[in-house]
Amino acid sequence: MGSKTLGIATFYLRGVCANRCLWGVENFEEVNIRHSKFAAARFAHQAAPALEHFADSSPSHFITGIKAARETIVARKDEDREDFLRKRGFSKTDTAKIIETVLVEEGHPPASLYDFVQGITAHARSKPHQEARLELEGKARKLLEKAL
Repeated sequence: MGSKTLGIATFYLRGVCANRCLWGVENFEEVNIRHSKFAAARFAHQAAPALEHFADSSPSHFITGIKAARETIVARKDEDREDFLRKRGFSKTDTAKIIETVLVEEGHPPASLYDFVQGITAHARSKPHQEARLELEGKARKLLEKAL
């Protein structure tokens, strides 16, 4: 059986946060474990420090970023919403679906940077191919980084 690679922070956050926005993973660590008789014990030994660091870390960077994204209003009218997304490389179809997704899931039209990021990542989950999802999530990440 080959080697398994596991990014601890990514694994944990993808299990908790479906939109895969990963905050505070500057000290990202990988644990490589060959599937064998003692793999579970090695995983516990090697992963424990990374999990403890993650558990003890401050959420302040995360909270500050979310507040900034929510306070950054980028569109107030329908045409502003469309322009905002189209100028950032989204197709006309994706633009309409992102705006509709925010309306359905958030109950209001997107206005803040946070609204658009949430709409983009939610729309990405509807894509059947991982490459298309990752492309959309990368665009959402770039928008969110502007709020920091």
